[in-house]
Amino acid sequence: MHGMTTALPSGSWTHSFEEDADGIEVYRPTATFAFPPSRKGRNVLEFGAPAGAMAQGEATLTSMAPGPDDRPRAGPVTRLVPLGMGRYAFGDASGARDVIDIVEATPDVLRLARR
Repeated sequence: MHGMTTALPSGSWTHSFEEDADGIEVYRPTATFAFPPSRKGRNVLEFGAPAGAMAQGEATLTSMAPGPDDRPRAGPVTRLVPLGMGRYAFGDASGARDVIDIVEATPDVLRLARR
């Protein structure tokens, strides 16, 4: 488990749903992983820092899902709120709030659980 961390990753990660197990979602780097063909499309998570972020640990999340023509459609950018121990909260415009737990983050794989 060299290089394993529960720190928030950066960049673009695509859902490798074939590897999901026991409530853990597996994501792979969008640009470098050779995904097998899929008829149902793949969701993408984009982690980044908000424009003008000054505080360390500030981050944003943009979820992208296949649209009606199979091209990815980006949802709104949401600010991630660190809760500690690799857990982050984020919400949407309706006030709904989700929590993700980073179970494992390496340069090759991101495993997370949703609460």
